[in-house]
Amino acid sequence: MKLPKEIRTYCSHCNKHTIHVLSIISVSHKKRKLSKGERQKTRRARGHGGHGRFSKVPVTRMARKSKTTRKIQIKLTCAVCKKATVKPLRRMSKVEIVR
Repeated sequence: MKLPKEIRTYCSHCNKHTIHVLSIISVSHKKRKLSKGERQKTRRARGHGGHGRFSKVPVTRMARKSKTTRKIQIKLTCAVCKKATVKPLRRMSKVEIVR
């Protein structure tokens, strides 16, 4: 999908319609250093005996991957007051900003 570089839309800080500059925000998943499963695995792995479900071979990431697109978010920066707002868009594979 092609988006214009600037659009005229409502700014809640200026309380009127102004020109906004668009930029694409890449959505990334922020993960803890040790997830709950990882903490549980280390706790259960101590000592002797079988380790239950943690003794199995893990499933690869490619086998779990199902989505082919990502959710796009755009940042709208007001040209007057320089305040920015984030607007989520739908899922799409390719987005570019054109002049």
